[in-house]
Amino acid sequence: MDKEKAIRSFLEHVDRLPRLPLVTDVEMDALFGEEVAAALAQMDRHNQAEQMCLQCESRCCQVCQCELYTPQFSRCPIQELRPVLCRFHFCNRFRVAGSTLMDELGDIFFDSLLAADREGNPRVRLFESPPLSIVAPGLVAAISPWIQALLEGTADSEQVEKKVCREAEKYRTVVEVGVPGD
Repeated sequence: MDKEKAIRSFLEHVDRLPRLPLVTDVEMDALFGEEVAAALAQMDRHNQAEQMCLQCESRCCQVCQCELYTPQFSRCPIQELRPVLCRFHFCNRFRVAGSTLMDELGDIFFDSLLAADREGNPRVRLFESPPLSIVAPGLVAAISPWIQALLEGTADSEQVEKKVCREAEKYRTVVEVGVPGD
């Protein structure tokens, strides 16, 4: 992969993202370019075929303290809107399948953030989630009761997933996000 090209693409497009930390598939493709999008799609296909994330019970989601995580979900409830960090994260279970690809993608992600930080772009901090509560406290506050009800066994996972997804969509349509601390 052409790392420099991907970083240039990131720097050109990062300010055009309307509502970080949530990013659509189309925005993700534009953000890093076609080559990175194809590599991420390849890793995702491998994940789907081998059910790697599903079989490991989303430990990564737990470790990063994602407020959307609950074992009652069969996948991320905002799969099509998940943060860039989540899209680039591949645990060691992926190492056998795509070691070089994993390393290249990781370098592109971190080097892109470093380049944006060097340019003084404050949006770079919005890529450091989950947890989402730091950069999207309103979204987390809105979905927390539903997640809690699911954890307590008083709500249906399918219904909660739909509610969470709708709330995330609403979050993306609100006024452009600011940078935490601004």
